[in-house]
Amino acid sequence: MTDLTKVGPPLGLQTTTDDMSPEQRCSIGIVNIELLCDLDWRGRLLLGAELSRMKYSGDFTRDKIWKTDDTARSWEEWLKRNDFRLEGGEAAISEPTAKSLIMWSVLYANFVAENGSRAERDLLPLPLPTSLAQLRPYSGMMQRVDDWQKPKLNQAGFSNMQPPFAEHQPHVIAAWQEAFESIPPDKRTRKGELRPPTKTESEDYFRKKEGLKALKAREEKKIQEAALNVGAKPADPAKQSAAAAPPRPKAKPKPAPKKSQAELEAERRAYQIQDDVRSYRLKMNNLQQSAESLEAFIKNTLAREGSESYLRELRRQEMGIYSVDNDVKKLRDAVVVCQSIYKLITESYERPEPISRHEVDPTTATVDC
Repeated sequence: MTDLTKVGPPLGLQTTTDDMSPEQRCSIGIVNIELLCDLDWRGRLLLGAELSRMKYSGDFTRDKIWKTDDTARSWEEWLKRNDFRLEGGEAAISEPTAKSLIMWSVLYANFVAENGSRAERDLLPLPLPTSLAQLRPYSGMMQRVDDWQKPKLNQAGFSNMQPPFAEHQPHVIAAWQEAFESIPPDKRTRKGELRPPTKTESEDYFRKKEGLKALKAREEKKIQEAALNVGAKPADPAKQSAAAAPPRPKAKPKPAPKKSQAELEAERRAYQIQDDVRSYRLKMNNLQQSAESLEAFIKNTLAREGSESYLRELRRQEMGIYSVDNDVKKLRDAVVVCQSIYKLITESYERPEPISRHEVDPTTATVDC
């Protein structure tokens, strides 16, 4: 369940504790939900967390809105009866909308945790989602817990309820990063900030990814069919007539000769080469695009400001993981890496000599303390 303190300030929300009765927690939850419906997108995150708490704790079944004889107190019916409405929204919050809000709050917490981990490894952060629409293409990847025990409060209300979303969503994080990195480097920022992939960009990326998988499968199928039809000829009428005659005893066909180890190795080698060519080209393109994007940014910035002193001003800004006070060192390190790559691809390669354990005489070796 999402912790409200991890996604934003309290905003005047009331807190609940396990010491409270379900009726007290339900009453507080309704007040919080009504308050959060009137807030901006950050309030939507908190709203998703509050909806999640109400839903999976079962507190919604203790609302005064239920009649005594209402035994099947479902989550969907509770939402309908309360008629919660987002600020500016014409329709009440439906069950699918509530699900999307809960999903958003869970994923946002995942992104915050992921960026904290990336900061520790000196990596650039991932852009944070800023709307429900951006996350809809990822809803099918959401994982749910497999050991959830339904609340004892009114079990009838939980008959068709799916388990809560899992706290960690690595599949969504990985897919989000892939979709973001598929955006051209010069289009990954807006007003100097990393921008999240739009719903359309994510859907286009997944569509292309699935298309490549399907294309690869079709190519493999064509290769297999071509191998089966090598030297094939048109149907022979005489053979067709003979086939209609009573069958004659036939000798068992000889099994097809197995491919030699050398042939199998040659096929594996050819596939490895093609795969490496594709990877090599993609990495070279990414390197060139990133370098050209950085160069264009610096040129445009200097042209706009008219002096390199502006870059010194940028270096003085303390912005945590976004700081550029070590830009010269990073560029120098990048140049060293590029020089190393250039040397590797233009000079003769000499394989390092393996270190033999027999080269050191253990009776004469010394250990520095």
